[in-house]
Amino acid sequence: MHYKKRRFFVVRTRAGKTRTFILILGGIVLVLFGLGVIPKLIERRDLLHRTEQLGSEIPVVQTVVVQPAPFVEPLTYPGNIGAMQYATIFARVDGYLKSRMVDIGDQVKEGQVLAEIDTPTIDEELAQAKADEAQARAQLVSAKAKLKEAKAKDQSVEADVKRVKADQEFADVTARRWVNMASRGAVSFQSRDEKSTALAAQNATLEAAHAQKRASEQSVLAAQSQVAVASAGVTAKLAAVARYQAEQAFKFVRAPFDGVITFRKVDPGALITAGSQTQNIELFQMAKLDIMRIYVHIPQSVSRYLATGQPAELYISGYPDRVFKGTVTNVAGALDPQTRTRQTEVKIANPDHALLPGMYAQVKVTVSRPERWIRVPSNAVIPHGNDLEVVVVKDGKAHHQKVSLGRDFGDEMEIKAGLQGNETVIISPEDDLREGDQVKSVNIASK
Repeated sequence: MHYKKRRFFVVRTRAGKTRTFILILGGIVLVLFGLGVIPKLIERRDLLHRTEQLGSEIPVVQTVVVQPAPFVEPLTYPGNIGAMQYATIFARVDGYLKSRMVDIGDQVKEGQVLAEIDTPTIDEELAQAKADEAQARAQLVSAKAKLKEAKAKDQSVEADVKRVKADQEFADVTARRWVNMASRGAVSFQSRDEKSTALAAQNATLEAAHAQKRASEQSVLAAQSQVAVASAGVTAKLAAVARYQAEQAFKFVRAPFDGVITFRKVDPGALITAGSQTQNIELFQMAKLDIMRIYVHIPQSVSRYLATGQPAELYISGYPDRVFKGTVTNVAGALDPQTRTRQTEVKIANPDHALLPGMYAQVKVTVSRPERWIRVPSNAVIPHGNDLEVVVVKDGKAHHQKVSLGRDFGDEMEIKAGLQGNETVIISPEDDLREGDQVKSVNIASK
């Protein structure tokens, strides 16, 4: 009996512990549920409440009133100033620099001597050429004398031919007379034969005279040929003299135009080599500063509006209070495929030589265009399928308007079709903004 009572007590004790554990575990679960689920339910309730409130309010959108793009558009681009005329001067003859008459910064005139080169080789060659010319002239005089002699001999032979021909004609008349007289018995046959023999002799003499005449004519032609050869020789020697004289003239290095010496690389005594090859040393560099030019690379988006003759302005950091006036003189007929820009030349009068080659400048060119395009912020344009749109506010409602783009400036775009100007356009419209939704417009320009 005592044993059973004790066992029952042990069972009751174990059952009480189990219930206590279950109660504690249930309390922990309830606490965790309250900490995790209840805040989520509260947040969801608040979110639904706010959503209901927002659904009942009109959304506020930022807008801007778009305006037509300006018809006259100033453009400013950088460029380097260069001289209108710039020349690197090399020597035309070999030798040693004898003297130098100018230095950097000197103003020079066209044709002014800049330096002299010692050229003894060319001087000797010129002297030899002049001697050859004198010899050729002497040969020409001799050939002319021979021609004169041949002509005189020809004239003498021609006189002999005339004399022999007269004798032959007399002998012919006499022979025919004696033949006639012999037939009538007035003279002897011997006398007739003597006259006939005399005629034959005169005929032979006349033939010899004609042959001599032909020979003398050939002598005249030969003498004329000798004169022509000698004359050509004189001409050739004169050309050689002229060439060496021209080379000798290059010993004096002269300025090709009015300008300023910008670079000088040689001093007296330096070895000078003719030509402008890479290994040869240039003597001087000079520039004409009365008119300067600057090349500007205009982007493709506005390059088609450029025209020769339009004005340009130059701004130089060294002259903050001065604006230099220029003119667009040349526009390239093609764009650079690397930069997609169009090279444009601007000329500037520089009478006081304030502008120097190599200066950096900002060039302002004002272009005009005929199209009436509308300029809008880039974030106002949104894609819609294959088209582009802007959202316009009309009577407090959103309206999706198809547009066609013109030029893109990065932060702004030009609309060439779809807008007329003065429309109120939404900036960065929401994706869920539908056609006809009511919106409250806030113009960012008025903030």
